[in-house]
Amino acid sequence: MKGMFRTGLILLAAAAAACAPRERTLVLLSTNDMHAKIQNFPRLAAAVENCRDTAQLVVLVDAGDRWTGNAYVDMAATPGMPMIALMNRLGYDVATLGNHEFDYGMARAKAVIKEADFPYVSCNWVDLRTGLRVLPAVKLFPAGGKWIAFVGITTPESFTKSTPAYFMNAKQTKYIYDILGGDDGKKLYDAVQKGIDKAKALGADVIIGLGHLGVDPSSSPWTSEEVIANTTGFDAFIDGHSHTVMENKQVYDAAGKAVTLTQTGSYLANVGKMTLAEDGTITTELISTADVSDAAVAATAATWVKEVDEMLGEQIAVTDINFYISDPATGKRRIRS
Repeated sequence: MKGMFRTGLILLAAAAAACAPRERTLVLLSTNDMHAKIQNFPRLAAAVENCRDTAQLVVLVDAGDRWTGNAYVDMAATPGMPMIALMNRLGYDVATLGNHEFDYGMARAKAVIKEADFPYVSCNWVDLRTGLRVLPAVKLFPAGGKWIAFVGITTPESFTKSTPAYFMNAKQTKYIYDILGGDDGKKLYDAVQKGIDKAKALGADVIIGLGHLGVDPSSSPWTSEEVIANTTGFDAFIDGHSHTVMENKQVYDAAGKAVTLTQTGSYLANVGKMTLAEDGTITTELISTADVSDAAVAATAATWVKEVDEMLGEQIAVTDINFYISDPATGKRRIRS
């Protein structure tokens, strides 16, 4: 993938400094809650490629919610495909599932997993008919003489923040899939701990949580902070779901060890950058994508935008009433009301 996005690349000096070479270090670049913003993908491509040009070892990961919220992806001929195609092109290494990955139905969710050139991980999505996980819990990568493991975690809120029927049989008489959570969180904590323990058994030197859990109080007892506090073994945690801009928060696990928790916000405004030094030190920062863009990726994204624009431009009705996404008086969003 190196050099693929050089055409028209505008380098951001701050990003270059953030990704300056370090002796035997690993750089983890992360995204979360992109929500189909393919218009912003050229900015992501430029920032990622700039880091690949300057850092020694780079792994690119995503913490869920790749679509829902943008007609250019949700109304594409093959829903979700524009995002997957761009992620394949950019060379993602691993991803987990957010609640919105199920918004096109279970069959489409499984099809998208196969269409991706990168693996998905989730330790707590299970098929109730077999009692087995639908996806691997862990993915390992060799890096500078060490092994780094990602444990994937999906929010149990997927049942209510997607469509419950998608997790049921065809007659909608019973659930055939579960996202392990538990009213007290214990099912989730147990599933995560098993994933951590498996990573250790496979020889992982560094274990990273790749979760779509968030930190909103309304998500309790399934927040990333609660998962960290009720497990042991994570060295760091890359989060999503709550759209929180969190560069570096220290959360203590069940053994009293400080675990670095980070999240980029949403809509590709930032790229998360986690650096693992040879001595095991972990540092995190957020790289703004505001002033970078890749012309080649922009041209590709524009083809999907044009296709949907032409469809949306068709007049289907006329009304004297003005429709607003946000209340014109208060500015408060009311599109879901």
